[in-house]
Amino acid sequence: MQFQQIRGATVKLNFAGTSFLIDPFFAPKDAYPPLSACHHPNLRWPTAELPLPTQEIVKDVDAVIITHLHPDHLDEFAIKALPKNLPIFAQDETDAEVIRQLGFADVRVLSYDGTDFNQVKLTRIDCLHGHPETTQKYYDMMNLRGTASGIIFSAPNEPVFYLAGDTIWFDKVAQAIEKYQPQIIALNAADAQFTDSWSIIMNEADILKVVQAAPKAKIVITHMDAVPHAMLTRQDVKKMVAKYNLSAQILIPEDGEILSLR
Repeated sequence: MQFQQIRGATVKLNFAGTSFLIDPFFAPKDAYPPLSACHHPNLRWPTAELPLPTQEIVKDVDAVIITHLHPDHLDEFAIKALPKNLPIFAQDETDAEVIRQLGFADVRVLSYDGTDFNQVKLTRIDCLHGHPETTQKYYDMMNLRGTASGIIFSAPNEPVFYLAGDTIWFDKVAQAIEKYQPQIIALNAADAQFTDSWSIIMNEADILKVVQAAPKAKIVITHMDAVPHAMLTRQDVKKMVAKYNLSAQILIPEDGEILSLR
C-alpha cells in the first residue's frame, strides 16, 4: 500500500490497486478566521498550504471516504473540486444524506460488518472525538456532530490497515487493534483541543498506548500542523520518538510525502 500525506487529516491511499482520497480539506492557507474557543484564538487556518494542486490530488481517485463532517475533513473548497459522480463513503446515513444534498450522486454508507469496494473491505470503527461532557458544548456551538469514525482496510495480499480517525484512546480503539491485528495504523495525533475540552484527538500519551497495544505495527502520525486548535506538532512527536527510541516503528510524513508500506 501507498500512504500519501496531503495535509492535516487529508490522505491519498492506494490500497490493493484502488485509490482512496480520505477527508478532503482543500482550503488555501489562512482561508478561515480563527477559532475563538481554542488556545490559539488569533490563528487563521489552515495553517499550511496544500503541497499539491487540487487537480493533482483528485486525479485518478476511485472513491472518497469522509470519516465525519467537520470542516477540516470536508470543506467548501473540496466540495467544489470533487467530481459529483465519484463514489463517496460516509460513516452513517445521517452524514450520507448531508453529502447527497451537496450534489454527490453516489453516496454509500460504511458498515461495522464491512463494506466492499473493488477488492477492498472497509470496516467502520467507532471514535471518541473527545469526552462528550467537555466537548459537546463546543460541537453544539459550531452546529457539528461529535460522532466520528475510523476504518479498517483489508484485502488479499495487503497489510491490514487501521485508519484510527479523529479519536482519543478508548476501549473501541483497543478492541479494534486486538481484533484486527493491523500491521499499519494511522493516528490523527495533533492533540487538538478547545479551551477547556481536553484532547479531542490523540496526544503523546495516547500514541504511546497504541505503541504498547500494537508493538509490531508501523504507526503513521497524521493530522499534523494544519489546524489552529492543535497542541502537538510534528517536531514534538519527533522529540518523543527520539526519547523512547521509537524511530523504527513510528513514521511522521511531511505534507506531500509518500510512504510505501507492507
